[in-house]
Amino acid sequence: MTTPFPSQNKPTVAIVGRPNVGKSTLFNRLTRTRDALVADVPGLTRDLQVGIGQIGPAGYIVIDTGGVDSASEDQLGALVAEQALNTAYNCDAAILLVDGRAGISTNDVYLFDHLRGNGTPTFLAVNKTEGLDPDIAAAEFAELGSTQVHAISAKQGDGVTTLVGAVTASWLKAEDYEINKVTNRICVAVIGRPNVGKSTLVNQFLGEHRMITYDEPGTTRDSIDTEFERNGVPYTVIDTAGLRRKSRVHNIAEKFSAVQALQTLDRAHIALMVIDARDSITDQDMNLLGLIVNSGRALVIVVNKWDGLSTDRRFQIRRDLDRRLKFVNYVRVRCISALHGSGVGDLFPCIKAAWRSAFVEPKTNQLSTLLEAAVAMHQPPLVRGRRIKLRFAHLGGKNPPTIVIHGNQVRAIPNAYKRFLTNYFRTELNLVGTPVRVEFRQGENPFSGRRNQLSRRQTAKRRRLISHAKHRK
Repeated sequence: MTTPFPSQNKPTVAIVGRPNVGKSTLFNRLTRTRDALVADVPGLTRDLQVGIGQIGPAGYIVIDTGGVDSASEDQLGALVAEQALNTAYNCDAAILLVDGRAGISTNDVYLFDHLRGNGTPTFLAVNKTEGLDPDIAAAEFAELGSTQVHAISAKQGDGVTTLVGAVTASWLKAEDYEINKVTNRICVAVIGRPNVGKSTLVNQFLGEHRMITYDEPGTTRDSIDTEFERNGVPYTVIDTAGLRRKSRVHNIAEKFSAVQALQTLDRAHIALMVIDARDSITDQDMNLLGLIVNSGRALVIVVNKWDGLSTDRRFQIRRDLDRRLKFVNYVRVRCISALHGSGVGDLFPCIKAAWRSAFVEPKTNQLSTLLEAAVAMHQPPLVRGRRIKLRFAHLGGKNPPTIVIHGNQVRAIPNAYKRFLTNYFRTELNLVGTPVRVEFRQGENPFSGRRNQLSRRQTAKRRRLISHAKHRK
């Protein structure tokens, strides 16, 4: 099996199956997003959807593929099937999803034979088993020859964690990747649509024409790492290929552009998101921005080609940016001209500030003190008449900073209060350019499910009280 992804990158897993078996639902479950369109309509997904796996300790990337119908005579259906199989062949593992209510089909046999014949590690998952006996639902598919058959419910989440554990058993944990560890060299990935000036900006960083630049989209075809030093600080800059709209991508190599962008982000500390000022901010820019935010990487937004614009046009662009970038209000935006070099030097203070924020290491007592202040400012809501208690906080990870809060009834904390705590910690810790993740953990009650065993004296007293109560009636 050949794979286009370097070994130091996070592994990829493709979700494959015939139409309407729940592939997009499983994708949304694994990535904890709603990026994939879900409806009870066969063949709704036709193109690749890429996201970062959020279930389980391992670091991995998930790819949702279109439904494969081996009996389809439609030309579009054949193209979707070819793309799905080629994607699975180039991934580190594949999840073959089947419908536990519809039973086994020739499509399932066709897919399993092709995946196994190509050498792709394939894990069989029987979906839609909610309300059914998992063993009985999975027994029918044992004839495919898979050593492990996982009965799951992508909609309810039943069995999904076990499935992910089997797929990722030999993969590195997310925190074990070198990029999550503090290093003196700042790694910056330059990301954006084609022809927005990424290579020109990299050349300005390097002070020489190292990257080929041309006024035509798609000049850069691969990610290129280059090391340089500025004011005694070592940097590594990664020039990436531009991400096109899916409607303009026709070959399988370009179909993996979103995967390659995520792999590049995994190797970087900071993402420089380059936007073309002449186009303002487009929907493709917003989609790419969503990938960066979900990856947890620190971010600096660069508005290029700022030179030559009228005052009115600049005012309109700034207004559009303020309106559409409210969900990343912690990110610094800089307007530059990569061609002439104006404003490029102002990017480095932003990069260093975002890098320091991404690897901040506050002490446990500092975070717990901030938590007490936040609770005093705004109390958590009541749950069935009981107040949620948040006891202490500590640092759970870096790049992005992850703050773990311990308390009781934390599963009932509403999203609005989570956002309040996130913004409070970001403000008090003076964090810029990096997302902050807040996780809640609740200790288990050691006496849950255990009945108090009464002594002989307590049992006798209880009987006397019951007898006394009956006589009074």
